[in-house]
Amino acid sequence: MNGVELLKAWYERVWVQGDLSAIDDYFDISGAASGLMTDLAAELEDFRVLVPAVLHALRDVSCDILDSMEQGDRAWVRMRLNAKRAMDMKPVSISGQVMIRTKDGKICEAYNNFDFVSYFEQMGNLPPDTVALCLAGESLG
Repeated sequence: MNGVELLKAWYERVWVQGDLSAIDDYFDISGAASGLMTDLAAELEDFRVLVPAVLHALRDVSCDILDSMEQGDRAWVRMRLNAKRAMDMKPVSISGQVMIRTKDGKICEAYNNFDFVSYFEQMGNLPPDTVALCLAGESLG
């Protein structure tokens, strides 16, 4: 399985199907994923908490790979995650990019960049147009 196929399988089994046992199939035990939270690299065990927490708030999750590239043991995808808010079934859609390095058929490094501001706006945790408000000097707190 190449790197892009590995990422597709990871998102399908772990994030779409919520299969926590699949984490071990795709993520190296010594691997780390950065970019999900500032100054925090998520390790294999962190996904066992993170995935259920996110999926508790969402339904009908799907993942579309929009672009991809591979070079040696590295793969990059530009993607869109689609879902519905669990509380009212309103659609949620965020874009992101992920670059991975693989070793022995598993993800050993992952670098994530997702539009979390848009996600939290759509989830109702941040006001609409948060980035524009902040750029205009408004304070959210």
